[in-house]
Amino acid sequence: MGDRQLTVFGTLVRERGWGYARFSREFRKVCAELRLDDVTPQRKQYDRWRLGQIKGVPRAEACEALEAMFPGWTAEKLLALADRSPLPTTADAPATPTEQEPEHASEAGAHVLLEEDEMKRRTLIRGLVVGTTLGITDAALEVMAAARQRMDLALESSAIGPATLERWETTAFEYAHAYQTVPPHRLLADVLADFTEVQRLLEQRQPIRYRRRLCRVAAQLAALAGIFASALGAHREARGWFHTGRLAASEAGDNQLEGALTVRSAIVSLYYGTPASAHEQAARARHILGDTIGPATTRGLLVEARALARMGRGDEALPLLRQAEDAFGRLTAEDRDDPSFGHTERQFLWHLGNAWTHLGRTEDAWQVQHRALDLYPPTEYLDPTLIRLDRATCLARSGEPEEAYRTATQALTALPDEHRTGMVMKYATDFSRTAGHAQLPAGREFAELLRA
Repeated sequence: MGDRQLTVFGTLVRERGWGYARFSREFRKVCAELRLDDVTPQRKQYDRWRLGQIKGVPRAEACEALEAMFPGWTAEKLLALADRSPLPTTADAPATPTEQEPEHASEAGAHVLLEEDEMKRRTLIRGLVVGTTLGITDAALEVMAAARQRMDLALESSAIGPATLERWETTAFEYAHAYQTVPPHRLLADVLADFTEVQRLLEQRQPIRYRRRLCRVAAQLAALAGIFASALGAHREARGWFHTGRLAASEAGDNQLEGALTVRSAIVSLYYGTPASAHEQAARARHILGDTIGPATTRGLLVEARALARMGRGDEALPLLRQAEDAFGRLTAEDRDDPSFGHTERQFLWHLGNAWTHLGRTEDAWQVQHRALDLYPPTEYLDPTLIRLDRATCLARSGEPEEAYRTATQALTALPDEHRTGMVMKYATDFSRTAGHAQLPAGREFAELLRA
């Protein structure tokens, strides 16, 4: 699609490398900053804004948000066709064609080239280009010009700019910091939309260095989709996304990310599969990661230890816990700040506490659980709930089933409904099996809560 068919808004959005998902997020941010109602357009309305298929201008709040997003433009000019409201020339944007430059080919020529059936398209082109004379007809010239211009557009727009690429690389980081506070089903929808945008970019011709970076973004988005799917209880789909992520990470040449995705798959097995499978995958991740110490190393070592603890192989788990503590002490501040692709201190303490829980070391478990809970802000729900359920497991194993059920009940009732995801409920169900004593009043109350 050429600029002639886009509005100024459509051209600006394209130059920023935004798809609908990215635009809608930025639009919501602006609405929040201006204290406006959320008037984010639906996908169809967004497309109408890009293509100039609306009459008049949107409602006042939408106009105000648009004008804040694109300073120097009024809403009316933004929604006018770009060739009627030329964009100013900047270092990043080429000047719009002058009257002396050739016009775009006619719609007739473009229509022929857009014919999807190959045989029909070839027949139409032959009929126009060959004609009945030795010269080239006007219709043939139009088809030739349309073909050339479509190829020019494809070649010019296939490679994204470094600024656009950097924006995509920050996207995963933004999701990583949101997933503990925002319900996973909301984030999953946005991640899938962004994933399809990156897929579209990868289907186009890109310089090798850009393609590798895009593959890394694709791997990170696939990892996030898997994390959110796992949190929602869709563990088979989560494994599929982690597999896709590993393929993308391998294409990017990033063995640390590939290893991290293997660790994530092991975590799914730890919660939804068998400890033996989790241990095997975590050991495979260690092989992929090699001698490099990073956040995936510490996660993987803890997953191995947790799996061994659940299999009753504590003598093998303890050395891995010591290795994990040593490796965590060598992580950078940046590694400790990213909850999805890094390993924060609060996450490390939670995973360590879970290992102590299944090793039967309840005092050690409680100490690190307490430290972990102190580090979690009140806006984070998932991990603190799982930590409290681990605490309930410790109480049950210490011979205090009533108190264990009360602790578990408090953990679930304090959780907003939209955060009672499949993973949380599976964790809670596993606790009840460990605790036993279902005939106790607190046990019956907890069973009712699980059925609610």
